[in-house]
Amino acid sequence: MRKTAYILVLLIIGIQSLSLGQKKKKEAEIDTVEQESFIVQPKRIEFEVGNKDEDFVIISAKERGLLVVKETRNRTETGFIWEMYLVDSLLNVVWDKALAVNYGSVFLGYDYSDEGFFLLYGKSEYKLDDMTVYQIDLSGEEIYSHAIKLALPLELSHFEVVSNTLIFGGVSNLRPVVSTIDLDDPKPKVMPGIYNNNSSIIDVRTDKKTNNFTIVLSERTIHKQTTVSIKTFTEKGELVHTESIKAEHEKSLLDGVSTSFDNGTQYIAGTFSKRKSEYSRGLYLAKLNLGMQEFIKYHDYGDLENFFSYMRAKREERVKEKIERKKVKGQKAKFNYRLLIHDIIERENEYILVGEAYYPKYSNYGSSNFYSSNNFNSNDGFSNPNFIGFKYTHAVVVGFSKKGDLLWDNSFEINDLLSYSLKDNVQISVEDDRIVLLYVYENVIRSKIIQNDEILEGKSFDPVELHFKSDEVRNNEKEMEGLEKWFDGSFYTFGIQHIKNLKDKDVKLNRRVFYINKVQYQ
Repeated sequence: MRKTAYILVLLIIGIQSLSLGQKKKKEAEIDTVEQESFIVQPKRIEFEVGNKDEDFVIISAKERGLLVVKETRNRTETGFIWEMYLVDSLLNVVWDKALAVNYGSVFLGYDYSDEGFFLLYGKSEYKLDDMTVYQIDLSGEEIYSHAIKLALPLELSHFEVVSNTLIFGGVSNLRPVVSTIDLDDPKPKVMPGIYNNNSSIIDVRTDKKTNNFTIVLSERTIHKQTTVSIKTFTEKGELVHTESIKAEHEKSLLDGVSTSFDNGTQYIAGTFSKRKSEYSRGLYLAKLNLGMQEFIKYHDYGDLENFFSYMRAKREERVKEKIERKKVKGQKAKFNYRLLIHDIIERENEYILVGEAYYPKYSNYGSSNFYSSNNFNSNDGFSNPNFIGFKYTHAVVVGFSKKGDLLWDNSFEINDLLSYSLKDNVQISVEDDRIVLLYVYENVIRSKIIQNDEILEGKSFDPVELHFKSDEVRNNEKEMEGLEKWFDGSFYTFGIQHIKNLKDKDVKLNRRVFYINKVQYQ
């Protein structure tokens, strides 16, 4: 699970409204097609947003429910009140609690394990070595407070929990650090082999079955290549194995996600580039066996059959003609993209990888050619005053064999999406006979169903359903909007809406609510 520490940022962003249309490509034409909806929203819950309510966070416990955490400005003698509501899988409130958090505390992160929910607070957003973790059991009957003191002050980027162990990842003195604290023995441990000048943390992945966790690192070699290394530890901080991926001479590995360490086997997938470039040219899959690299295989974007399907028909045709001309000459067409990689999903004898293509957009940005070179750092959008958000174009879905060969690919157009923060937008549900892709933007759920390289249901548009018949959304706070995978074939979408109702009896004329809708597909 990929999750960075949560820092509250209030932003007001001017985004031009984008027209919605249902588009289906057939041969060289794009026709507007009415799609029969396969999305259902069986239940909705609303929490009224008052003048003293600051923010909301949702923590998933899968089929056990969702914990809704609301930050308020209501005061006690010692601190501000944070309200908590556990809702079950039918979005019924099971219990609610209030937690007084000391004045001056900053909310930093959260997680869930079989031991309960965990909320992390610190005295500052930076240089953290003195923090507090609140542990709430699933019944809501007990709330435990744990004082956390790390061995090194940390600029936090990752917070995870596996069993009874807290994992903290970040930077100290410009070097990556991962520390753990066992709540049964709260002496901090620093994981070995990470604190150096040549690496940075990409991801911290926990395995709830084995209680191991894997740290994925980006490393700079002495030959000025960028590669990926992984280190797997037990929950007690004991090293299971470590290995750096060996890339070809002129290639660099930009990022990586890993499978769990299963019977000595682990797969790593991500994007690769020309040696010093920040822009990826394709995808790779590597296999480790007992900590030793068995293979790494590369697949250029030009090798994918449907990678360019998000384009208009004529443009896609020109791109494919270019690819064929290069093939005739014994060459490969090179395409440079920024891709945000999701976790690997295993289905029978294949591994499925999803990536979202994006580019930084500026107020004076005049070109739609998002793979043109610029000096923008995707983690530093705030440094340019003309930056207005990340523009997404499409999600690519790829199936690999266990030997690393490309089996199929497909795509999902998301070119109506603009977000100020770089995050996973597309959620995926993988079944034996189909793959469902969904995301939400401006109060509308977009979805598509595929099976390998075939499209079973084209892109459809379903408005986020409201509570009452005469409800009308007057305003939607875009940066609070989201859609997440929940459990099995269920998702949930959420956000803050300003709603007006002029007709229904015993309903407020105007209300501002934080909503959660359960989302399923037929």
